[in-house]
Parts: sequence; C-alpha cells; structure tokens
Amino acid sequence: MPKLESVRTTAEAIGRITCIKTGEEIGLLYQWDNGETQAAMYNDAETETSSRPGKQAGETLDIAQP
Repeated sequence: MPKLESVRTTAEAIGRITCIKTGEEIGLLYQWDNGETQAAMYNDAETETSSRPGKQAGETLDIAQP
C-alpha cells in the first residue's frame, strides 16, 4: 500500500470563481494546509446567490479524517 506523503486536513477559501460571461460567482478556490489548491464549483450556479449558506472567501474548511 502506498504511503501518503501529504495529508490534507484544513482548507481556506482564498478566492471566488466567477463566470466570464455573466460575472456571477460559480465557485470558490481553496488552498489546503499542504499548499495544494482545489476549485470547488457550486452544483447549480444559476440558483446560487451571495446569501447562500456555506464558506465565504477567507474562512476555513475543516475536513474530518477517518
């Protein structure tokens, strides 16, 4: 079994992803505590609003490890 070199446990939203055509927010860019980045796109960008529940840019996301 391969050894995990870096475990990702915490991510911080570092930016918003916007649609080039509409200018609407369609996701967030996260940076993990090991330096990796990951885009998280909303499921249905047309129904998302700025008052949506969830993380905003600058907040931290904690991931529980099994």
